[in-house]
Amino acid sequence: MTGTADDYDLTTPLDGTSYNVRENLADILRRELLGPMGADDETIKVAPDMAYLVGRIAPHKVRLSTAKSPEPVDGAPTTSTLDEDAALDPLTDLDAASDDGGAPDEDGGEDAPQKRGLMIPASMGLRFQVPIEQESVTVTARWGTYHSFDTGETTERGRPIRGFRRTQHEVPIEVPVGGLSEGVTHEFTVRDLVLLKVDCRLDAHDLTRRLVEVALCNTAEVVDKIPTHVWLFQTELIVDAAGAAVFLPVADALATPPHPGAEVELQRLALQYRDRLEFALGRTCSVTWDAAPGARRATRVATTWLPVSETPKTEAASNPDVITDMRTLATASGDELRAGLLPLVHGYRTWLDVQATIAAGLPDHLKTIAAEAILEAQQVATRLEHGIEFVAIDDEARRCFGFANQVMAEQRVRSQVAAKRAANASLSIADAEASVAADGPKAHSWRLFQLAFVLLQLPALTDPTADRRSNPDLAAVELLFFPTGGGKTEAYLGLAAYAFAIRRRQGVVQSASGPLYGRSGLTVLMRYTLRLLTAQQFQRATTMVCAAELERRRDPALWGDEPFRIGLWVGSKVSPKRIDEAIKDIEKAKQDPRADSDLSVLQVKRCPWCGSPLSASDVDARVETRRVHVWCSQDAEHCPFARGGQVADGLPVLTVDEEIYRLAPAFVIATVDKFARLAREGEAASLFGYVSKRCDRHGFVHPDYRDCISDKHNAAGGYPAAWRRPHGRLRPPDLIIQDELHLITGALGTTVGLFETAIDTLCSWQTPDGRPVAPLIIASSATVRRAASQIGSLYGRGTAIFPPQVVNVSDTYFSRETAPSKEAPGRRYLGVCASGVRMTQAEIRLAEVLMMAGQLLLDRDGQSADPYLTLVAYFNATRELAGMKRFMGDDVQTTLDRGRVWSKLPRRKPSIGRDLVVAELTARVASTKITQTLDQMGVPFDPDRHTTDARRARAAAYAAAKTKGEEVDDLGPVPFDAVLATSMLQVGVDVNRLGLMMVVGQPKNTAEYIQASSRVGRSDDGPGLVVSLGNWARPRDLAHFESFQHYHETFYAQVEALSVTPFSETSVDRGIDGVLVSAARVLGGSLGENGLSPERGADQVDAQAAALASLIDALVVRAERAGGPAAAGLLKARLNNRVDTWRARRKKVMSEAGCVLVYERAKPGSNQRALMIGAETGLVPDEDTPPFIAANSMREVQPEINLLVSPKAARLVVSTAGAPGWVFPAPKED
Repeated sequence: MTGTADDYDLTTPLDGTSYNVRENLADILRRELLGPMGADDETIKVAPDMAYLVGRIAPHKVRLSTAKSPEPVDGAPTTSTLDEDAALDPLTDLDAASDDGGAPDEDGGEDAPQKRGLMIPASMGLRFQVPIEQESVTVTARWGTYHSFDTGETTERGRPIRGFRRTQHEVPIEVPVGGLSEGVTHEFTVRDLVLLKVDCRLDAHDLTRRLVEVALCNTAEVVDKIPTHVWLFQTELIVDAAGAAVFLPVADALATPPHPGAEVELQRLALQYRDRLEFALGRTCSVTWDAAPGARRATRVATTWLPVSETPKTEAASNPDVITDMRTLATASGDELRAGLLPLVHGYRTWLDVQATIAAGLPDHLKTIAAEAILEAQQVATRLEHGIEFVAIDDEARRCFGFANQVMAEQRVRSQVAAKRAANASLSIADAEASVAADGPKAHSWRLFQLAFVLLQLPALTDPTADRRSNPDLAAVELLFFPTGGGKTEAYLGLAAYAFAIRRRQGVVQSASGPLYGRSGLTVLMRYTLRLLTAQQFQRATTMVCAAELERRRDPALWGDEPFRIGLWVGSKVSPKRIDEAIKDIEKAKQDPRADSDLSVLQVKRCPWCGSPLSASDVDARVETRRVHVWCSQDAEHCPFARGGQVADGLPVLTVDEEIYRLAPAFVIATVDKFARLAREGEAASLFGYVSKRCDRHGFVHPDYRDCISDKHNAAGGYPAAWRRPHGRLRPPDLIIQDELHLITGALGTTVGLFETAIDTLCSWQTPDGRPVAPLIIASSATVRRAASQIGSLYGRGTAIFPPQVVNVSDTYFSRETAPSKEAPGRRYLGVCASGVRMTQAEIRLAEVLMMAGQLLLDRDGQSADPYLTLVAYFNATRELAGMKRFMGDDVQTTLDRGRVWSKLPRRKPSIGRDLVVAELTARVASTKITQTLDQMGVPFDPDRHTTDARRARAAAYAAAKTKGEEVDDLGPVPFDAVLATSMLQVGVDVNRLGLMMVVGQPKNTAEYIQASSRVGRSDDGPGLVVSLGNWARPRDLAHFESFQHYHETFYAQVEALSVTPFSETSVDRGIDGVLVSAARVLGGSLGENGLSPERGADQVDAQAAALASLIDALVVRAERAGGPAAAGLLKARLNNRVDTWRARRKKVMSEAGCVLVYERAKPGSNQRALMIGAETGLVPDEDTPPFIAANSMREVQPEINLLVSPKAARLVVSTAGAPGWVFPAPKED
C-alpha cells in the first residue's frame, strides 16, 4: 500500500510556509501512530496493533484453558498462550503479535511481527476537580474496534489476505458526581464489556471541591489468545457539563496561600506562573482541556494519547527612542548618549509602574512577594541610569565604550558574512557583505537587554575596587538569565571588548605588591563545561577578537602595541599541548589530505572574518618563534588575515597550550576541568599574571620552558636578534565569564567550587591602600533554580539576576512572550508514550514515520519542508544512541527503502548513496570533526536534487552517462538524514535550519530537556517540532507524559534545583592536594627559579614557608565567604596538614643523598622524587609513594577501575580447592 506523495491526503493546505508543513507533519504522526489513518470506518490490510503504537487498551484478563481452545470467531488471534491467569488490570504481560490473516506478502517487505512480551494497559482515564455543588458531568467515551474479514485477495504464494474494518464507538454517560459515595468505585456500563469506573472524594486540602477519577476499562476476559475485535483502539474520554466552566485547576496560586515557611523562590514562581493552570491529570494517557483566555475554570477536559504544547516565542523588546545602532553609539558624545539611552530607563520605569498597579490587585498573600520583586527591578533601573550617566560624563569610559561598540558592530557584520558564505559556498565575499549591508542598522544593532546588561557593568569594569565587583560583603555575580538562543553571547562579548579597551587605557596600575602591567596579559577568561560549546563559542569570540585587533592597529598609540589574541585552552585530546606536537600534526595533514580533518591545531574550519574554508595548507609552524600561524585562504585583497595581508601574523588564534602560556592572550576560552592541570603546568602561572621574564621572540617564558634558556638569541630565519629580560607581574584577569551556569553542578560542580577558591584568590590583588580587587564575574543561563545558593557555594558572592522577573513570567520588559501564531510560531512539543511497546520498537517506528513524512512534504512543498528533513535524535546515554545508530543502518533504512504496506507514506532514499547519512555528536567524536559536523548540519535538502522525482531523474541520467562511459560528478553538498546526539547537543549548537527533534526518554533533568530541545526551531522560517518519546516503564517519564501540557507550559519553573557541595569532607579530601599545589605553583610564577612554580620548585617548600602560610590564609578567607566558618575551619586544617605532609616528604627525600623533590615528573633512575601522582593510577599513598594525589581532570571524582581480561582461555577460569560446588534448584514440573 506504500504510495507516492500524491496519494496522501493532507489536512492543512500547503502554501510554501514551514508552518503549514509542521501542521501536516504533526497530523501525519497522529494518523500513523494513533489512527485512524483514513476515515472512521477505514479498512486496513494489517492488524491494527501492528499499525498503531498508541491509544489501545487490552482485555482485562487472559487465562489459560485446560484444553485446546477453539479459534476465535473472527479467525484473527493476536496473543500467545500464557502460563497462568494474567490479570490485565491495569497491566499484563502479553506476547502481542499481529493477525496471521493480515500478514503482508513478500513484496511488501514486512517481516513477521516480533513477540513483545510487554505490559499492555487495560484501562486509561483522567482525574479532574469540580466544585462540591456540581451535581453531574457528562463523560463521553470514544474508541474504535476492528474486525477481520476475508478480502478475497491472495499473496503471490496463494495465502489469503485478510482485512480489518474499523467501527467507531461514541457513548455519552451522565455521571452524577454529587451523589456518588466516597471510598467506593462506581461502575457505569458503556457498551458490552466496556465500563466506566468512577471514584469521587472530597479534596482533603479544600473541602469546597470534589476530586473525580474516571477510567475507561476493557473488562473482557479471553482464553489463551486475544482476538483483534476485543482490543479498544483510539480510546478517548471527554468530560463536560453542557458547556459550563466547572472544572477547577489542580492548584491556583491566587486562591491558595503558600505553605508556612515556603521557599521564597517557589513563592515567586507561583506568582509569575499564576495564570498557567492545570485542570486535569492523565492516567496512563495524557490530558488536555478547553479554557477561555484568563479563565480560572475550564469548560472541558479530555484524554489524549498524543498531547501537544507549544511554548511561545520569547522576543527581545524594542524601544524606538533608544539608540541601539552600535556604529552610532561608537561615535556619540556624552549628551548624545544621554539622549539616546535614557529613554531605556524611562520606559522601564513606566513599565514597572504598570506592574505595581497589577500587584495592587493581587491577593494579600501575593502582594508582599510582588512588592519585593518590583523593588529589585527598581534597583536595576537605578543602576542602569547610573551606568548611562557614568559613560556620558567619564571621557575614558566613553572612549572605551566607543571602542567596544565599533568592535561589536564589526563582529556582528562579519559573523553574518561568514554565516552566509558557509551556507552558500558559491557566494562571494562582496555579495555576502552587500546582503548584510542591505539590512541597514539592524545588521549591527544591540537588542535592548544586551545593551542594558553592558551598561549595568561598565562602572565595575572601569573601577577595579567597585563594591559590586570587589567588596567581599557586597560583590555579586551578574547572572544574565535569558532564554536559549536569545543573544546572551553577544552581551558578554560586548563586555569583553570594553574590558580590552579600559585595561589598555589604564596601563600600569599600582598594587600593594608593586606595579601590575595591564597593556598585555589575560583580560577575559571565559569558561564552559562541554568542548562542543567551547568550539562553537570560540568561533564567535574569535570574530570579536579579529575586530578588536584591526581596531587596535588603526591607533596603536591609543590601544597599545600588544596584539589582541584569543586562546583555546582545553584538553590535550582536543588541541595540542606543545609546538612539537603541532608541527608533526601539520606535516602529516599536508602530506595526507585524509588527515586534514584531524588537524587539532586548526579549531576554526572557516575564517571568522570572511567565512572562507580553512585547511592544513593555511597553517604553518615557525620553529624560530615557536609559533603556529593560521591564515585565511583568501588573497590579501579580500581578507586582512590572509598571507601578506594587513595582519602579518594571520588570524589572532592560539590553540597550542605552549603558545597560550608564553603569549598570554587577552581572551582565553577554556573548559572548567582544564584548571585541574594547574597543578602540573607551572607555565600556566602567566594566565594569572605571575611571570618573571619576557623574551622578545618567545614571549613570557617560565623556568620549565626549555626552548628559551638563553638571555640572548641571535638573528635567524629572517628574525632579528632577541633578548630575554626580567618582567614584572601582569595584571590578572578582570572579567570572568561562566556560560551555561546550570551545568556547573553535581560532582563536577562540587570540584569546580573547591578549585574556584584558588582561582578567585589567584585573580585577586590589593591596592596600595589595602582595598581588595577581584575580577568581575558574569554568568549566564536559561535554566537555573536556586541560583543564589549555587553561586554562593561556587563563588562566595551574592547574585544579581538580569533581567529580573517581576510579576508575570511572560513579560520582563526586556523580553516578552508572543502568543503562538503562524506569524510568530513557538516551539511545539508532541508527546508519545507507547505503553506496552518496547522502547526500541517505538524509536524505530517513530523515526520511520518522521523521515517518510519529511520526504512526502518535500515532494509536495519543496524547500519549506527542509527544516524537517534532518531528524535530530537526542539520547540520555551513549549506549542508547549506539543502539539507534545500528537500527538506522538496518531496520529504519530497510523500511524507508521498502515502505510500510499499510501506509500511504512514500519511500525515502538516503540523501546520497545507499546508506543513510547519519552524524553523531557525542564524546566519542573527535573535536576536529565536531566543527565539520556542525557545518554540514547547516546544509539544506535541495528540492532539485532530493525529491522523489529528482532522485529518479538523477538516477536515470547517471545510468545513461555510465552507459556512454561518461564521468558524472553529481555529489554536491550532502545534508544529513539524521543526527544522533547525547548531552553534548544541549548547548552550543546553533544551526538555524534544524526544525525536527526526537527526544528518546525524558532527560535526566528539566534544564537538560529545555536546552536540548531548544536546538531546533531557532528560526521563524523553520518552527520547531519536538517529539518527546517517553519510556512508559519509567515512572518519571510516565508522570511527565500524564501532565504533558502543563509541564511544558511551565517547564522553566519545573527546573530542578541542583546542588554543589565544594566544602564537604569528601570533596575537600579528594581535591585539596590539587588546589594547594595549583595555587602554590601559580603564586610562585613571579619568583622564577627560586619559587614554587617550576617542576623542581616542590623542593622550595621550606624556603617558601611564609608564602605558603599567606596563601593558606587567603584560601581560608575565601572559603569562609562561600561555605561559612565550618568550611573555613575544615579547609584550614586540611591545608596545614598537607603542607606538613609536603615538608615531611621533602625531609625524607633529602635524607637520600643528593635527592631532590619535584612535583610529578621524576625521571626514572635519577635523583628526583615526586610529590604527587595522578588519581587515575589508583595507588594508595604510603611511605614509599608520593603522598599527594591530584586529578588530571575535575571530572575524575572516583579512581578508574581497569579490568584486564587475558586473551588466554585457560586464565579465564580459576579453580579453588575446597570451594563448595554449585547447587541449582530443581526444575518445576509442567
